[in-house]
Amino acid sequence: MKRTQNIFPDKNVSMNITFEEFTLSSGLKVILSTDRSVPSAAINICYHVGSKNEVPGKRGYAHLFEHLMFEGSKNVEPGDYDRLSQQAGCENNAYTTEDKTNYYLLAPIHQLEFALWLESDRMLEFAVTEESLEIQKGVVIEEKKQVFDNRPYGTVSLEMAPLLYSNNGYSWDTIGDVNDLKNAGLDVIKDFYESYYTPGNAVLTISGDINTDSTIKLVEKYFGTISHGNRYPGNTPFNDNILQEETVKTVYDNIQLPGIFGAYKIPKENSPEFYAFDILTDILSTGESSRLYNELVYDKQLVSDIGCWVEGRECSGLLHFYAILLPGVSIETVQKEIDRIISDVCTGNISKKEIEKVKNRTETRNVYKLQTNLSKADMLSHYKTFYNDPMLINTNIDKYMDVTINDIRNYSEKYILNAGRVILNYLPKN
Repeated sequence: MKRTQNIFPDKNVSMNITFEEFTLSSGLKVILSTDRSVPSAAINICYHVGSKNEVPGKRGYAHLFEHLMFEGSKNVEPGDYDRLSQQAGCENNAYTTEDKTNYYLLAPIHQLEFALWLESDRMLEFAVTEESLEIQKGVVIEEKKQVFDNRPYGTVSLEMAPLLYSNNGYSWDTIGDVNDLKNAGLDVIKDFYESYYTPGNAVLTISGDINTDSTIKLVEKYFGTISHGNRYPGNTPFNDNILQEETVKTVYDNIQLPGIFGAYKIPKENSPEFYAFDILTDILSTGESSRLYNELVYDKQLVSDIGCWVEGRECSGLLHFYAILLPGVSIETVQKEIDRIISDVCTGNISKKEIEKVKNRTETRNVYKLQTNLSKADMLSHYKTFYNDPMLINTNIDKYMDVTINDIRNYSEKYILNAGRVILNYLPKN
């Protein structure tokens, strides 16, 4: 086992989160970061599998498996994971995206060994029962009804995805397809587990009040003997088409007020363009003094709410915008105003004071994220999983600070002003 220490980052590095990393013989990548401020430790396990890795007929498996991993393992009976972790004073949860499935456990430091055993047991071998599978299929289907089908504007991501992407795993939402979930059998679920839930496809990060040497011994004790597995299919090939024109779709929903939801395709997370567009969206809609909010909510009183943000993904990013209209205001009027404001910023009509304000806010937000062990563990796992570079936790902010007005103008010309987009116009059914 080769240990790599990152104790004294380069003097030009903005932050100074120290960590050490190594890889077990099983292929599991491990990162340890010591923080003595609180007597606890955050354990984060990131599997490089999300809805992007699914195929038609098996849509929603990644998110379903997030649920199934709490339904017991080889040495933990169904329903006991939460009970045991809570008895030990631990907190746990998980989330699934298009690109990864992430689990975390926050444990008092004296329960670190127990927490590592509990997490390693889920990686040890497939232990899902028919009963657990049927229960969690029902839970996920009910979640789709509550969060998507029966929520105002809840179907935006379901409607948007296939219009943005047509030939890859981004063309459906992480929640998946109800029929695919209903038809999921134990054999194909086991195949999914054995393909993706392997040590070689995971990053384990522990951040907190730990002793590095003793923690390494615990990691080797509980994770070192887990089989590497040889079925991991690798990253799913990603094919994509650039949007050449605007696609507009009208959706009738159980809502009181019309809404506009739009998206542009932009380059993937961690690209120079992504950082520039993240700054751009802050100028447009972060805070009540931002362009969109100030003009359309306050000055012209056309909308009750409006926003704009970037979504970073492994293979392709998105720039989203939305607006909820006030009664009697037409979609055409608001869309025209949104386009005018976006165009104004994209062509470089930005003051130095304005961009400095956004950069200061971004830096403050970044420092805040690094205050908790949970957040640090999540970020270290993320950067290791996708870029093999956990040092990005310290250097990522520099890429925001380097963005110029010219960058925003040049990238916007290609990806916003002269590119296609998808717009969903939501109207009340009545």
